[in-house]
Amino acid sequence: MERNRSIDPQYVPWIIKEYRYWTVLLHEDQRYLGRAVVWLVREGTMQRFSEITEEEYLELKKVMREYETVLNRLWQPDFMNYLWLANLFDMHGGHGHLHLVPRYKDERIFADTSFTDGRWGKNYTPHEDFKPPEDVLIQIRDALRDLM
Repeated sequence: MERNRSIDPQYVPWIIKEYRYWTVLLHEDQRYLGRAVVWLVREGTMQRFSEITEEEYLELKKVMREYETVLNRLWQPDFMNYLWLANLFDMHGGHGHLHLVPRYKDERIFADTSFTDGRWGKNYTPHEDFKPPEDVLIQIRDALRDLM
């Protein structure tokens, strides 16, 4: 995967879809069913949202719309949060990525697992991380992949 030199190899199995400028990855914390990260493929650190190119921005909008369409088909989120935080410098040097956090008023059941947004109507944090078993994460990833 030459294009994704910036993605740590441990995250490669969680790739949902690759685009020219962005890669969509399932986030392991699934407190918010379908939570994902859209990773900027371009190399570099300390990447500000205001500094992405016009081409990157236009593709990002396309990625977001496609992802929302897939989420709506699968789990009908009631809202979406978008976060470009650039924190955890020790992990990725502020590399550009956008968190897609679906929000739900009510519980969702998928793969015999209950997903509850205990912070509906509030900031999505602080919350307890919820990492389902790997087989459930794989089912979530595959459901998303199949429709993207």
